[in-house]
Amino acid sequence: MDTGREADTGPVAPLRAFLALDVAPRIHAALVQLKCELAQAGAEVRWVRDEGLHATVKFLGSVEPAVLDAVRAALGGSLQSFPAFSVQVGGLGVFPNLRRPLVVWVGLAARELSALAARVDAAVAAFGFTAESRPFQPHITLGRVKSPRGWPRLEERLKAHWDDEFGTCEIDGLSGYRSDLRRDGAVYTKLWTIPLLRRRGGAHGTGPESGAGARFGG
Repeated sequence: MDTGREADTGPVAPLRAFLALDVAPRIHAALVQLKCELAQAGAEVRWVRDEGLHATVKFLGSVEPAVLDAVRAALGGSLQSFPAFSVQVGGLGVFPNLRRPLVVWVGLAARELSALAARVDAAVAAFGFTAESRPFQPHITLGRVKSPRGWPRLEERLKAHWDDEFGTCEIDGLSGYRSDLRRDGAVYTKLWTIPLLRRRGGAHGTGPESGAGARFGG
């Protein structure tokens, strides 16, 4: 008998979510090529999937879908006045340092990046997300080191590309992603993008800022 009630679909599972910036396709393609070349060194590194080559601004962790919808709305209001800007992509690095390598990355440089991260922190604070205590270090993760095996071979390849530049592109939005963990690495799905304010004549970069993290010779 039809009672007129909607079927109970049960609770909606939380998502593992984060906020990130995407680079231009031509730069993304160059990073994929670099990642493939570094992987040929045979070191024990879990290389990020091609679709995972983005710059994380805020990791949210496990989030209820309703809260994530509220976060999206809050960011839409907060970022509508934040101008699009140019970012320079280049320079390899290692976290935390070369003696104990855990993460291999490519740097991003633009003074607006720290301001954007601070704006995001402020917008999501109302939902219980703690502000970052450390300075924002913009980067795109290429791979995570699983063990020291084969590291010297990879280190030599890194040296050959340490100062590579991949170009400049416009950052005109902040995207929300979900991350699904699998045995062979995380799978990323873009959920939505919050546009930044487009200025007449396009975005205007204000020059690079100093990169962070371990660099050769440092």
